[in-house]
Amino acid sequence: MAKADMLGRLVSTLTKAEKRYFRLYSSMQQGNKDYVNLFDLLDRHSFSGPAAAKVAFQQQYTGSSYDVAGKYLYKVLLDCLLHMRLQREPLIAGLLKAEILVERSLYEDALKQLQKTTEQADMKAQWILSLWSRQQEMQLLQLLNFPEINEIELKEKQAEIATTIKQLDNYQEQQALYEQLRYQWLYNGPARTPAERQVLDEMAAREALVNTDQKLHLLFQANYFLLAGEFTTALQYFYESAPLYEAPGEQLMVIEGILYSLRAARRYKELSLFLDKVLRFKATSGYFSVMIVRLLFIYSPAIHIDSGEFNHALTLQQELLPSLHFQLLTLVQRAEIYLSRALVYLGNGDINNAHNALDHVLQQSSLYSTLPLYRTFRLVHLLIQYELGNYEYIRYETRAFRRYLRPDNKRAFLLERTMIKFLSAGELSPVMVHRITLWKKLQTVFQQIRQDPYEKHQLQLFDFSAWTESRILRKPLKEILKDKFEREADG
Repeated sequence: MAKADMLGRLVSTLTKAEKRYFRLYSSMQQGNKDYVNLFDLLDRHSFSGPAAAKVAFQQQYTGSSYDVAGKYLYKVLLDCLLHMRLQREPLIAGLLKAEILVERSLYEDALKQLQKTTEQADMKAQWILSLWSRQQEMQLLQLLNFPEINEIELKEKQAEIATTIKQLDNYQEQQALYEQLRYQWLYNGPARTPAERQVLDEMAAREALVNTDQKLHLLFQANYFLLAGEFTTALQYFYESAPLYEAPGEQLMVIEGILYSLRAARRYKELSLFLDKVLRFKATSGYFSVMIVRLLFIYSPAIHIDSGEFNHALTLQQELLPSLHFQLLTLVQRAEIYLSRALVYLGNGDINNAHNALDHVLQQSSLYSTLPLYRTFRLVHLLIQYELGNYEYIRYETRAFRRYLRPDNKRAFLLERTMIKFLSAGELSPVMVHRITLWKKLQTVFQQIRQDPYEKHQLQLFDFSAWTESRILRKPLKEILKDKFEREADG
């Protein structure tokens, strides 16, 4: 990403407090203030890109260099953010204070600062900072020729360093296992076979052996049970881990896990209550504000999608859409937004807009085809073509879909095979008795899918069985979903 693009993103994600600090900092500086003028311009206006911002700056401040001002503004903003971050990171600040004290020959205070930092790092299981602090203390003691310390005490300190290194090794392995689990969730999706479940179980066994961080352990367990399709258990671990996380990025990850688990477990009352808490979440930057809007965009309409209230779902999305900044979203997050939009439009019978939402992904298959969601995009695309009566196109596309699913690592779900077979069969019989017979056969298959731990993930995003029933029995999709929702609520 070019520096000009990064500058626009940096300014757009600043909080009010960060902007105030920048203005205070810049007011105390001498010399040229072109960078402040550029900041004001970027803060007050929304530009389509850096080129438009450059033209506007040069028109308003003739003779000033956009490139020079932009580079300096980027540097100053990072310096300000770093200074503010140090105020919230006492451990790192403590280590830097110790270095400053050593440089000023204030060795006694430096040792006290390092010992204090070590204790705090151990309490918070911050093993990297703990090791750094202990090593700094040993270097300082060596510099001072080990004052007031005997050989036994020296060996004890060295043993503590060795223990910390071992803790750090275990933590690194635990972190690596969690990262593998997260990657699996984002790019491979849930376990689809007993063999894949066995791989998950082996990872869980290894993580239990190297568990040194309870926060990370709870998050690992939550994601493990998500991948295994055990949503209620995953939810318990997410709830247990939530109070332990303070950083906004970590909190968002836990919040998203809770929202996904609540919807997957169809616990809608809890989901509604938790969404109210998400609305009150205090974002620390513009970026995190967008992430909160993203979660609300996906999960607030979810209750209405599952209950057939597609008009209400569309209204909610339309209200939130202006606050979504797609340039701040990852590829996976964009795909989730487009799919949610397409499903809401499909439920409302707005086929053109549903198709347009899908096209954002399908027309860039080279970017999105590795994502688990891409399979759902292609399946929903076939539903839209069926709604339009393009049966010949469906037969062609289903052949391509089967080729896409052919490799072993892309084993077709029973749901996918069932839907492809139904859609490629083309126009249904006009005789209702034949339709009812067909639906009874398919209903048995869908019941099997719901009970299969390796299949049911596909039904979390959209009830393909309800859509199929509506087409076969000529019933409105909204009514079928509403009846299902009310039966589950009564049960």
